[in-house]
Amino acid sequence: MIIVSENPIIQEFFEDLGLKLNPRMNIALKNFVYGLLVNERASIKNIAENTIQGQNERQMNRALHELSMKSDVILRDNFKRLQEVPRIAIKSTGVIALDEHIIPKTGRHIEGVDYFHTTSGDKNILGLSMLSTHYYGGKIEYPIDLDLYRRQQELEKWGKEELYRSKNEIARELIRKYDELGVPCKTWVMDAYFMTKENVKELDSRGFFYISKIKRNWSVTFQRKHWSVSNLQASISESEYEMLEAINAKTYEKKYFLAAVRNVFIKKIGNHRLVFLKELEKSESGKFREKYLNGWTCLVTNMVDTSSKKLISTYMKRWTIETSYRDENQELHLHGCMWRNIEGKYCFISLVFLAYRLLIWAEHLGYLSASAPQLQTLGKKREAFKRFSDEIFGGWIT
Repeated sequence: MIIVSENPIIQEFFEDLGLKLNPRMNIALKNFVYGLLVNERASIKNIAENTIQGQNERQMNRALHELSMKSDVILRDNFKRLQEVPRIAIKSTGVIALDEHIIPKTGRHIEGVDYFHTTSGDKNILGLSMLSTHYYGGKIEYPIDLDLYRRQQELEKWGKEELYRSKNEIARELIRKYDELGVPCKTWVMDAYFMTKENVKELDSRGFFYISKIKRNWSVTFQRKHWSVSNLQASISESEYEMLEAINAKTYEKKYFLAAVRNVFIKKIGNHRLVFLKELEKSESGKFREKYLNGWTCLVTNMVDTSSKKLISTYMKRWTIETSYRDENQELHLHGCMWRNIEGKYCFISLVFLAYRLLIWAEHLGYLSASAPQLQTLGKKREAFKRFSDEIFGGWIT
């Protein structure tokens, strides 16, 4: 059972946000985030039924509808408050990951839902397209911001085609909104889809660094000659590749690569460093061999003096946004939103992000250490929070 008024973690996390919320919106915000953390189902009905001194289902539904109009402000103001806590504030040594995640849905007659391609499979899936930014700074990581991409044909179905924005227009808006936060982390990591000249100009104009994969058909200039990235790779001799070890900063998994470097000029966006990579694996005899036959990838960055090893290790941190999507689904019900309108979906995801941040905040302020001394995963943090909440409920009963 949930008793929000008795939980110091919930009360302190949401205090002093400077939000002008009426009492029912304030209660609904705290109750729903609390419910995401301790309940096994994320429906309004389930959370309302398991809340003591809370709201009934109808009251919570109305309050959350009102709250959905302020979810962007709540997410931003909570982020700013986190920056006042030295242990949790964003550091210049971290990275900002930008990516897309498809939240699966089962019905086509839901606002925002359409068929989207996913890199995890060959088939398009029915779902909701979320673009988001995520901070990773070693022991501290949390989601920053989000937006929803809607296909033009889906918007036309609802008579809202004037709202159409491409994914990369949304990406640039996320970059601008992040810059307005004024935090010190300047390094972005992203996939090849977001490596466009328009996005690079946006990042460059704000003094950001970036590392991305690059598509093989891009045109570059090397030694006064024009090349496609693919043809440039083919011109590199085997002797120019050096073997490098890169360690995943989160899992400590070691990976090995053959790497070759070319500093090139790209029209309209200037000088860049390309790092051509061939991933290696150990054979049964213990010798290294190429993991994929004729397989290679290429990283591109505006950090033209940075070593290959540093660039590879930094880019590997991009996968933390992928693991955050997994954690948000498994632990915080990201895929469980049943709200049908687009504002409700945006609000629901924002509350999932708040719940994620709350767990990071609570651990590093020492609230959860008594419940579990080693909290390496988000799931462990959530279990510790649930034990903390159970103790509060037990004390309240007695």
